[in-house]
Amino acid sequence: MGMRVLLLNMPVQFNSWQNLEMPLGIAYIASELEKHGHIVRITDYEIEPFEEPQFQAELNAYRPDIVGISFRSSSYLSAKRIAALVKNADPGIKVILGGHHATAFPEDTLRDMNADFVIRGEGELTTRQLLEALEQKKGIKDIKGLSYKMDGKVLTNEAGQLIEDLDSLVFPAWHLLHMEKYTTGSILTSRGCPFACIYCDKGVSTRKVRSRSPRNIYEEILSFEEKYRKNRIYFVDDYFLLNKKRLSEIFALITGDDRLKFKWYCQARVDGIDSEIVEGAKKSGCEMIIFGIETGDKDELEYINKKATLEQAQKAIALAKNAGIKTRANFMIGFPISTHKMVRNSIRFAKKIDADLYRFFIVSPLPNTVLWDRIEAIHPEINTIGWDKFDFYSPSFDTVEIKKEDLVKYVLAAYLYVLRGKAIRELTIGFVPRFLKLLYLSLKNRRLRGNLSVAFPACVNLFLENWFIIRNLKKGEKINYIKAMFKLAGSMTDG
Repeated sequence: MGMRVLLLNMPVQFNSWQNLEMPLGIAYIASELEKHGHIVRITDYEIEPFEEPQFQAELNAYRPDIVGISFRSSSYLSAKRIAALVKNADPGIKVILGGHHATAFPEDTLRDMNADFVIRGEGELTTRQLLEALEQKKGIKDIKGLSYKMDGKVLTNEAGQLIEDLDSLVFPAWHLLHMEKYTTGSILTSRGCPFACIYCDKGVSTRKVRSRSPRNIYEEILSFEEKYRKNRIYFVDDYFLLNKKRLSEIFALITGDDRLKFKWYCQARVDGIDSEIVEGAKKSGCEMIIFGIETGDKDELEYINKKATLEQAQKAIALAKNAGIKTRANFMIGFPISTHKMVRNSIRFAKKIDADLYRFFIVSPLPNTVLWDRIEAIHPEINTIGWDKFDFYSPSFDTVEIKKEDLVKYVLAAYLYVLRGKAIRELTIGFVPRFLKLLYLSLKNRRLRGNLSVAFPACVNLFLENWFIIRNLKKGEKINYIKAMFKLAGSMTDG
């Protein structure tokens, strides 16, 4: 007969709409459950409004047997609140938790939240097996990847097995999402990353890489574009450009089909790029590559075990730009070993490589990582900080030389230092053609959001990122931080 299932994706804060990417994790789980006869709904609170009375009414109307909650460390409090609301509405509803944080701390999470189960690692098969056991009233001690409460204790079963044949999975349940609210489609072509950067949690995706076949990927792209016409896709893999042979086959399938005219972007490492890859990417519709450079200081680069060089970073940006592909460079500021000199080196290097766009994140340790263990050893008080503070914008510890509040000032100054020249050019000699482009795009698709980023990318990058960081400060604090930003940026002379 099947069970009634409600799957929820949790935001850092309700009604804040920070992340507009499709929640592929629960969308894949939903497809697997539907395939086996269960009735499934999805609510993505990253893009949908939340009001407690409305949520209670929806629970009463739908009457789910199961509520599955997917969350990150930074959305822990949202997940805890939702779990409590579900159990208060009906204690008989089984609450299942999943995601990176629950995988890292299954026992602690179950003791703290009003929930019944944690799915550790990949969720498709374990969730389906759990529902079958509950429906048929069978035992659950042999279900791999499951942690649960029983007789007042928290028990943990054997680790789950990785899904080797990703082609065997049904495409994500797009039909259960409000697709009109996502400006970009999201497609996952592989799972896992072979590298061991100290800040990355491999608890779900692991270091073992499993790839879908080029034909299977092509069929998903074709199906997605025929149904939703987004014309823009984000390949969300940890490392989409890893396998050169597979890439060439994917590119050939895309370029060989006249029906596919979409643009796409992805993340990449700087040490895996060459002219052949970027030329094939450009021809198949690549509009941007996001490079995880992380730091422009050699000592920090060695500390995080990136296994890449600054020279490779500079070359990668140049190769992509020369091929006509936009670049975004991601940096992290505030490692435990960071000194003022290291951070300044990193910001100067960011400007030197001349990427099109930038993101500067404050180092925020994630559970189940080497970075977390190192910071915990130095700052044991980190365990007392609320999980909602681990959001890559709020510093959680002092470095060896830099105070937390000064890390925020460095991030603000970094944006100003690397983007000021680009923003000034957009607002002066480039203003008229860019304004006309904005007007044309706005008339064409009847929206301003998104078009501003296309017409004035550096301005939006600079002002939006800095505003996001200081928006919750009091007026006097905002002024002080802005003053500090200009002072720091002005002192960031090259050399």
